[in-house]
Amino acid sequence: MNRPARLTDLYDRYMTAAKLHRAHSESCDTCRPDAPCETGRPLWERFTRLQDAYLTELCKQQH
Repeated sequence: MNRPARLTDLYDRYMTAAKLHRAHSESCDTCRPDAPCETGRPLWERFTRLQDAYLTELCKQQH
C-alpha cells in the first residue's frame, strides 16, 4: 500500500505497540483481557491510542 510518510510512521508505531502489548500479555500471569496489570495497562493504552490515531488518519486519506 502506498501511504504518506506520516501515515506509515503512525502505522509502524501502532504495530510496534501491538507487538509489545501482545508479548507482555502472553508472558504475564497477572494480566487479564478485562484487567491488565500495572505494567500492561500503559502498553494497552498506548496501543489503543495509536490504533485510534491511525484509523482516524486512514479515514481522512480515503475521503
